[in-house]
Amino acid sequence: AAQMWGALEAFLSAVLPIAEECGVRLAFHPQDPPLPPEGVRGFHHVLTSVAALRQYLDMAPGSPSHVMNFCQGTLAEMCDDPAAEVPPAIREFAARGKIEMVHFRNIKGSRLHFAEVYPDNGDVDMLGALRVYRDAGYAGIVCPDHVPVSAADPDQSRQFAFCLGYIRALLQVLDRE
Repeated sequence: AAQMWGALEAFLSAVLPIAEECGVRLAFHPQDPPLPPEGVRGFHHVLTSVAALRQYLDMAPGSPSHVMNFCQGTLAEMCDDPAAEVPPAIREFAARGKIEMVHFRNIKGSRLHFAEVYPDNGDVDMLGALRVYRDAGYAGIVCPDHVPVSAADPDQSRQFAFCLGYIRALLQVLDRE
């Protein structure tokens, strides 16, 4: 794990000055799915908890180029109680200006024991989540991520259409508040 953190720090030291000079924002995606901290077959995974995401962002806290693709589903997969833990994480990272875009996905379950579901039937209140993004100052992209697989829709176009429509409907609710 120490080697992984060292590699991440070396990477940021090498690329952030150039990214900042060029006005580029480098959005990382958390480990998806989050694996146990001890990793798999001896290979450690370090970006697998909210605390680890915070630690990584804190390696260059003042850099406008060091941001994340806030995968809400992956973050929920990191939590013991996604309904309670996801909103404060949204608030923290959005208020810090560290969210470049949002993968708007929901799950049922908790850390290492979950199922990906449609956004309207998971454990996280998705309208509530959008309110937290808004109230914390996030005004960027919100898009679907993984969608459930169905034999009736092998290319997942209907599943994605449903998720896009659901997101659009929630955004319209927010616009009317």
